Amino acid sequence: MKPIANISLDLDNKWAYMRAHGIPGWEQYPSYFEQVIPRVLELCSVRNIQLTTFVVGRDAEVQENVPWLQQLVDAGHEIGNHSYMHEPWMHKYTPDQLREELDRSEAAIKTALGIEPKGFRGPGFSISTALLEELIHRNYEYDASTFPTFIGPLARAAYFRAARLSKADREVRAAQFGRFRDGLQPLRPYYWRLPSGTLLELPVTTMPALKTPMHFTYLHFLAEKSPTLAKLYFRCALRLCRVFGTSPSILLHPLDFLAADEVPELKTFPGIGASTSKKLDVLNMLMDELQDSFQLMPIREFIVQYGQIRKPGFRDVHP
Repeated sequence: MKPIANISLDLDNKWAYMRAHGIPGWEQYPSYFEQVIPRVLELCSVRNIQLTTFVVGRDAEVQENVPWLQQLVDAGHEIGNHSYMHEPWMHKYTPDQLREELDRSEAAIKTALGIEPKGFRGPGFSISTALLEELIHRNYEYDASTFPTFIGPLARAAYFRAARLSKADREVRAAQFGRFRDGLQPLRPYYWRLPSGTLLELPVTTMPALKTPMHFTYLHFLAEKSPTLAKLYFRCALRLCRVFGTSPSILLHPLDFLAADEVPELKTFPGIGASTSKKLDVLNMLMDELQDSFQLMPIREFIVQYGQIRKPGFRDVHP
């Protein structure tokens, strides 16, 4: 049998991307769910897979969004919590702010979908000791907010060059995309050990040894240079996962299903591409590579199967 991997989608909506780059109009909370979610469902249906979708609470409160989110639930996809307002500086929140943020996101998802999420991913991979403590208090089964790579400061510098942000906005985002030392974090699942208990961490996988990104948005960035380059890079990363015994956590974003011809407001984002049809071709090519190497499943199912193969270790909290 093929080794196992989990696959997830951070369902960051159009307004969240616009806000991230300081694009006017995000306050109207524009959405592209009508375009993205049918493509996600088709991709999964054709390939007979299910994934974990991390939902932003603010989106679950919008009635027009609920039928699209419900389609994900009806298709058997796991729903996780991706915060209420998708602010990548959650690691700066006070304990009271964290409680309010999680209260609102959980209530929104529960009201819209009847689901109490058991997994969390911080927007922009934001994480803190206080956040982990709060997740333990709320009986979450796992966190999936770490991104073990050395290139965080470089990504932040490129982001600041492209985004139209005020000085105050840049200051609040000063630690976005992480620190250089994040590249020293483990790739395999492990338990955070805190005074209040333990919490399973599912890192988003980067290429073993090199710790360079291998999520699909980065692969689309490479594919803009050369689809063949993206394919060979991903094939190499997947082979290294097998060599090092890493069961990968693979990450998708909505912009993996869209290009600038459909969302011109987001044309400055890395890997956005010019043609949605070409981008979907690349997406399917990369998914072929992934399914040739690994058996894909949502995170909660992955946790059960992974626990039958290997027992995660423990790590004292230093996020």
